[in-house]
Amino acid sequence: MKWCKWRLLGNVWSFVCFFSVMIQLGVPHVGGVGGWIETGMAEAITLDEAIKKALSDSDRIREIQAQQLKSEAEARQVDGFTATRLDATLSYTEMGTSADDNPYFPTPDRDTAIGFSVSRPLWAGGRIPVSHALKESLMTLAVLTERTMTRNLIRELSIAFQTVLYEEARLDVMTDRVAQREDELESARDLFDAGMVTNLDVREAELNLHMAQDELRAGENDLHTALVNFNLLLGIDMGEGSALELERPNGKLARAEMLAGQFAQLEAQWRNGEQLDLLSADAAVGVSEQKFGMAKGARLPEIAWVAGAEYGGDSPSGYDASWRIGVQLNWNLFDGGTKQAAVDASLAEKKSRVAVRAQVGNELCGAIAKLKSEAESLDQRIILQIESLRLAEGNYEDARGMYGTGTMTMTRLGDFNLFYAEARFNLLRLHYLENLIAIEVEALLHQ
Repeated sequence: MKWCKWRLLGNVWSFVCFFSVMIQLGVPHVGGVGGWIETGMAEAITLDEAIKKALSDSDRIREIQAQQLKSEAEARQVDGFTATRLDATLSYTEMGTSADDNPYFPTPDRDTAIGFSVSRPLWAGGRIPVSHALKESLMTLAVLTERTMTRNLIRELSIAFQTVLYEEARLDVMTDRVAQREDELESARDLFDAGMVTNLDVREAELNLHMAQDELRAGENDLHTALVNFNLLLGIDMGEGSALELERPNGKLARAEMLAGQFAQLEAQWRNGEQLDLLSADAAVGVSEQKFGMAKGARLPEIAWVAGAEYGGDSPSGYDASWRIGVQLNWNLFDGGTKQAAVDASLAEKKSRVAVRAQVGNELCGAIAKLKSEAESLDQRIILQIESLRLAEGNYEDARGMYGTGTMTMTRLGDFNLFYAEARFNLLRLHYLENLIAIEVEALLHQ
């Protein structure tokens, strides 16, 4: 009877192992045994939904938007000096003197005046057209910076999404291992009752079960940590609710798709200089060149059209009006070297950004090559690992049968269990790494 019970458990275990492997390989389940796909689907969130939510509700996106508004406002200040300027003044002054009064030229006791002046620069050492170009460049750079920060948010969110799926898949394996260890313990007790093994096997099986349960608890904590990180990027308020109310990603960990086509697209984008980091670096170089032109122009004189009018005097009965209109030249001949220092600083900034542009191009080329090589390597490793998993599963099933006949020790059975678990964990890790590469490629393709 005990042998029949062992064979029945073995058949059930083989059935469970088959479907667990299908889960790891990303094979969908549409009903029947387990029903794992249906569990929690109503509350799960897809990656597209998560990105949409993060780009509308999260604190990060509000920070990004505020930073863009600030950058655009600062850009509008650059050519503000080229516009017509209108100033108004209103003054009231009480006056007095210790000198003797002069009956012919009495000293006024007070002075009241109201005045308006209008001015507009006509020439400023070439800075007027340069300032307009600089403003446009800064506006463009602000937009590109916003796109880059948004891309980085999407990248981090995608990684967090895949990390949750990875931790969920690992937790499934850990849960499965606890069930395996429980079956092994039951088998050890049956064989002990039949006098085929000593109590040493029972204690070792109990120890193995405790270790599997400890790993399961650690896996649950890792999954919760990944869920919290994912929800923080979504903008979920952690102060309102518990872990049961956290948003959960929809889907199962599976292989990344369409990587080959994405690499071809990425390489073409890089060759054409259309990659977002390249565009940002080019815009930064343009800004530094225009700032250098502004700094050089500041050393030259300024010519402005000015006009003004004033009305006032020492008493209302004696108020007079005056006006003026003409052209004014201002030239600061010496300022202690401040303007030259600004020229030197802007030139150094220009050289730095040119070097950064070259560095960005080289790093992108290297990153694309490394990602492509890693993707090709992972593809081969995943194929090899799938075969290793098949072999490890078969070895474990055979080892369980041999243990049931008393021809294998519990220690050796535990080794086969460990090999099988490592093969499953390794395959999940390779799938996770492949998805991380796909996320990096998608981020580099972002426009």
